[in-house]
Amino acid sequence: MLHYKTERVLLVAPNIFSVQILANNKQIRHITSVDKVFPAIYEMAPHMIVFDYDYLSADMERILRRIRTNPYYNKIKICCFKGSQSRRIDSFLKILGVNHVIYKDELVNPSKESLNHVKSFLDPALTDLLVNASF
Repeated sequence: MLHYKTERVLLVAPNIFSVQILANNKQIRHITSVDKVFPAIYEMAPHMIVFDYDYLSADMERILRRIRTNPYYNKIKICCFKGSQSRRIDSFLKILGVNHVIYKDELVNPSKESLNHVKSFLDPALTDLLVNASF
């Protein structure tokens, strides 16, 4: 089982998350703009970045290539949150350096195995945020 220490998480997604929960949490930072991704990485030095693929699909390849070619960003774990499975896109994301892909179905109708898989590399607070946002 994989387990990453995710003390600091950068969440790049639309404004669908509870602002009060994120305002009180110093370990999770939420940004909505593509232009703020790299300044936030530099400022925060996150252990993991969670991207909402459906929100950033047009800019995803450029962002991933920039992260994986820069040695300063190279140790950051990357996770993508997607609405549905697509074999071609998912394999392309893996090639570009995405460590984990989480599907909306895994969080909406979770089986014990899929929920344990997601919780093995994400903090429970972030998992709860994704579950609440996926409804």
